[in-house]
Amino acid sequence: MYKDFTQTINDDLFRRFFKLWQNVRDGDALPTRKAVTLRDFAPFAPDLLIYELPAPDDLRCRLMGSNISDRVKAYSPDTNWLDLVAGDVREAGKICWGNLFTMPCAGLMQFSTGFLNGTSRISRALLLPMQHAPGVVNLLALATVSDVYNVGDPRDQLIVSHDCFQSNYIDVGFGLPENVPEAQDHKVLDEAFGDRIFTG
Repeated sequence: MYKDFTQTINDDLFRRFFKLWQNVRDGDALPTRKAVTLRDFAPFAPDLLIYELPAPDDLRCRLMGSNISDRVKAYSPDTNWLDLVAGDVREAGKICWGNLFTMPCAGLMQFSTGFLNGTSRISRALLLPMQHAPGVVNLLALATVSDVYNVGDPRDQLIVSHDCFQSNYIDVGFGLPENVPEAQDHKVLDEAFGDRIFTG
């Protein structure tokens, strides 16, 4: 059933994912990339992603679970995911992603994706920071997807956040980004519409 997406963290799947991430932390420090083993996170593997931000304008996906790769098809580690974000929210997306990496903090996102086959769905993702190397943060993400809400013509490339983009920061011990609201609704998903497409 649909509810305010900022409460996604209370869904059972996301609560278990967040708890496992907490369990691999060393005290209050971020978990290290080495501590985040695929064996431990195996129950989430089909919907798991790992992101890195080599530069403020360059968002890369370094691991993509099978459910996600089946939907997005032919995207490689060289794909800059910010290039796929709809132009009217690209700057907001860049700022949101940048804050998650540099704070660091956790985040929730809700966004639309138009896939190559012409279908569109809404994704919800919980993004958790981990230490890749000294001073370098990656994001470990779990993403779920709604039913198809639109079918159009096939596309040459994905388009992200064309119908919906909402984000929310979560303090995991290092504070929240300054001078920005904790929750940002750039393109809000209508609640009645959400009731129809989130059937899980």
